[in-house]
Amino acid sequence: MTKLSRRSILERLILSGHEISPDALELLLSLPSPMDFIDSVIFGSESGCPMIITKEFITNHSMDVSGIASSSTSIPHSKESSTDESDSPPPSTNEWNILVLKNPSADLVGSGGTAEDFLKLFQDRFRRIQKIYMRRIKTQTASSPAALKKMKGDSKMRRAMAREGKYRSRPTSHMTIGMITSKRESKSKNIILELEDPEGSITCIVPMNRSGPDGKTLVEKGNALMLDEVVCISGIVDEYGRLIANDVIYPDIPVVRSITRAKNDVYASFISDLHFGSEEFLEDSFDAFIDWLRGIDVDASDKRMNQQIRYLFIAGDIVDGIGVYPGQERNLLVPDIYEQYKLFAKKLRDVPPHIKIICIPGNHDACRQALPKPPIPEEFAKPLYELDNQILMLGDPCIVAVEGTNILVTHGDSLDDLVTNIPGASYRRPEIPMIELLRKRHLAPLYGAKTELAPLSQDWMVLDSPPDVVHFGHAHHNAVDEYRNVQIINSGTFQGQTDFMRKQGIVPTPGIVTFLNLRDGYPSVKTFYDFSKMH
Repeated sequence: MTKLSRRSILERLILSGHEISPDALELLLSLPSPMDFIDSVIFGSESGCPMIITKEFITNHSMDVSGIASSSTSIPHSKESSTDESDSPPPSTNEWNILVLKNPSADLVGSGGTAEDFLKLFQDRFRRIQKIYMRRIKTQTASSPAALKKMKGDSKMRRAMAREGKYRSRPTSHMTIGMITSKRESKSKNIILELEDPEGSITCIVPMNRSGPDGKTLVEKGNALMLDEVVCISGIVDEYGRLIANDVIYPDIPVVRSITRAKNDVYASFISDLHFGSEEFLEDSFDAFIDWLRGIDVDASDKRMNQQIRYLFIAGDIVDGIGVYPGQERNLLVPDIYEQYKLFAKKLRDVPPHIKIICIPGNHDACRQALPKPPIPEEFAKPLYELDNQILMLGDPCIVAVEGTNILVTHGDSLDDLVTNIPGASYRRPEIPMIELLRKRHLAPLYGAKTELAPLSQDWMVLDSPPDVVHFGHAHHNAVDEYRNVQIINSGTFQGQTDFMRKQGIVPTPGIVTFLNLRDGYPSVKTFYDFSKMH
């Protein structure tokens, strides 16, 4: 089995959301027709297969594909790939079509940090997400929590009349929009919320044994709710002035919306979490990626795409930093923050000049921890700024329109909070919490937990308009997915498994780069790391 086939198999599995252990990969490669096995057992089985494919799984199913004819190796995806690329000539060198729509520059995100600043932050969050609800026909008739609480008298009267047989009509369902200020679980497993707006608050009970209009159990929706997020609850007001929920309605992404695409086949590439300076930085894999961008060791099937790459997005944690966690100095190959950026800039100088680099900070970079984060200061990363017109140093989060496609880039610090607070969310499946954030229309709803938020009069984490592409890092696990026409990318890492990751049970997927055709929205991945080296 050739190195190319090994990479093709890994890319196919990873893009489809599967992982494979090193010994399982070797066994798969030893089969007469590995791709037949993938198509027939992994993608074709009605009972499905585990997310992590083991040696035992392949052993138990290897007879299922005996004698099956060879099949296509194209990666399953909901979008159609370009079938005729010859009609789209590559753009001219240095021809970039990029517009910065949102960027938390240092002069925009300063704050005195007073209690009044925090109040303004949450008021702004509520107003803007409420405005999203008010644009939807279904939720624009929502009442305030205080107004609903006053309806308890009607509920008492209705109940009394029902006992006397004088009132048989069904109670009216009402909606309210508010910020969740408390959340707990009752002895009967119901979820009890306190919903608040500027006029007052109301207690909402999400029953554990009911389903919403979409068929999902209400408690499943309730478990995904977080403190400080703004949400709409529909339900019946009881005689105690509580709202008994019959649906939880997220601000969410519209099902139908227009998307602007590039006119020609132009590609963007997405990476993050390089952790340059760490002894686990995979320099050989990163160098192989840079060489590939330069046209070195490019397969014939990739040459067209390689020539059409015009953008490189880096979603933070460029360097490993200094003093980020206790004992970090023992894991550093380059113990000086200035030297880390200097040496990394030297690597980036080998990126072809026709590729524009868009770079934001992560929690390991020389930047404040609170979101939003301004761009990495020039005093620390001057060698990067000296790349001049080829690099765009932006803050977190930022939105840029590239060839007409709106791309949201954020490091993804809040994934830590979602993984610990939402059932089913994990670092192995970062697309799950990323989709949750899109549904909430907020990139970091929970205040006072692991993700720090700066006290500002404007909440930079609200998603006023849905982006076309969302690019996260932080999870160290590659993921490609789609939600309501929003392309979701988590760009994994170029760092091997550290001692900290082993203790946390985090298994990275290093050296995987995602590419996106900005004309048809079709993603693809390439692997620059030999996964057989991972233990």
